[in-house]
Amino acid sequence: MQIEYSSRNLADGVTLKTVRDGKFKSNIVSVKFLTENVEEDLASLALLPSVLSYTNANYPTCSQMNHRLNSLYGASLFSSCGQRGDMYEVSVSCEYVLDKYTLGDKVADETVKILIDCLVDPALENGAFAEEEFLIRKNDLLDSIDGEINDKTSYALTLSCETAYAGEKAAKRYYGSREEVEALTPKQVYKVYKKLLKTAAIEIIFTGGGDFDSQTALFKNVFDNRCPPEIKYHSYSPQKPTPAYAQELLDVSQANLVLAFKTDYYNHPANRLMASLYGGGYSKLFENVREKLSLCYFCDAMYSEVKATMTVVSAVDFCNIEKAKDEIIRQLSLVAQGDFTLEELEDKKHQTAAALRSSYDSISALSSWYYLCTLKGEVETIDEYIKKVQSVTRDEIVQAASRMKLDTVFVLKEGEALK
Repeated sequence: MQIEYSSRNLADGVTLKTVRDGKFKSNIVSVKFLTENVEEDLASLALLPSVLSYTNANYPTCSQMNHRLNSLYGASLFSSCGQRGDMYEVSVSCEYVLDKYTLGDKVADETVKILIDCLVDPALENGAFAEEEFLIRKNDLLDSIDGEINDKTSYALTLSCETAYAGEKAAKRYYGSREEVEALTPKQVYKVYKKLLKTAAIEIIFTGGGDFDSQTALFKNVFDNRCPPEIKYHSYSPQKPTPAYAQELLDVSQANLVLAFKTDYYNHPANRLMASLYGGGYSKLFENVREKLSLCYFCDAMYSEVKATMTVVSAVDFCNIEKAKDEIIRQLSLVAQGDFTLEELEDKKHQTAAALRSSYDSISALSSWYYLCTLKGEVETIDEYIKKVQSVTRDEIVQAASRMKLDTVFVLKEGEALK
């Protein structure tokens, strides 16, 4: 069945979108708040999604909320947050089965009403968020922060951003710092919540099997007109005059090496495809740095369109840090010289297309696709984007590789952590 997409304004700064594909038996509704990435608000914004998605005034405890959701054929609430370029995104969503698949129960309306109440009628106490549930959510976030260090690769990537994006909003972690989260109070976070309701741009996205009319009508007059900040998806990171080098010491058994390359070539389909050819799955980095030269345990490249940055992350023995770094850089220069076959390029096109088409099978992936299209200011189908990927030429791959310049080298290596 062909996907049906529509978009309309509910109020100034509030947009409602629907993405219908009749093969799905459920719907996801996501309400996304986009606001300025203000450093002093980061900790509060990081905590807000969970505070809003576990309770509301009608169901003030997590157990009460879960009991009610279970009675609605296992409907669910979930949330997320994070930096989106130079913006910050807070998202709260629900998923429910379509009414035509229930035993005559009106699940859809009831679930969406719960979502709306979570957003505009949260559980309060003395003019702030209810303290008991607030502390539970705060401790959950602190546990998540403490757990970051267990995934050394992810931790190294996070730390590398502080150098790669120094002076930019993306250099800060999405929660600010652990100390800032520890210091949060129900009143402080409630104040940031009220500001978010008044000033953020709001995107409401219905995705799934359809029958949206009754549920979309529930959002009428929920949010007032607002003057949101300009939504700017791309926040390209400027290239440093010379590469920056940084390291952190930690009790690790192997080093984690991160190289960030930046470009002023904004042909994103070509950059994405080049990064895959260079370091995605079976690639130049896998074939040479890992297999032929045995310089690493893994070596992967990923491209961020938002920042126009390609990041290479690798796990290496301490004695091989410099050798691996030099070979990673050399392999990029070889791609820039055209050292790849048309067969390799076509294979990567097929792999990329297959990965993109898999989004058709997931409601959440389909929702994310159209949401990101909106932020980029160009609504296109997945198949239309695949055509762009398939039309990328050999010369464009060479151009994409040659315009990538080394910006940052970061190493997480053995040693006593600095206090």
